[in-house]
Amino acid sequence: MNGKGQLIGWAVVLGMWTSCGIGLNCIKNSEIREASNTAEDMIEWIGYDMENGKIDSTTAQDYIMNLEEVVSDLGVVEIKE
Repeated sequence: MNGKGQLIGWAVVLGMWTSCGIGLNCIKNSEIREASNTAEDMIEWIGYDMENGKIDSTTAQDYIMNLEEVVSDLGVVEIKE
């Protein structure tokens, strides 16, 4: 293969490799956001259950603290417009 052909070949390989890396990063970020959203939903549900007497306040607060720590550890920050 001549120099120009090799250059084009490596450009294609590099482009595909970069696209895959960006794609995988987007998937990972999407999964992290989804996990954070689910934990936040669970906090809300636990609050409703506590208000309705389905769970005692001590247990609810323990669950909420643990879920808040999960959300914090995930590091998802919502951008407000």
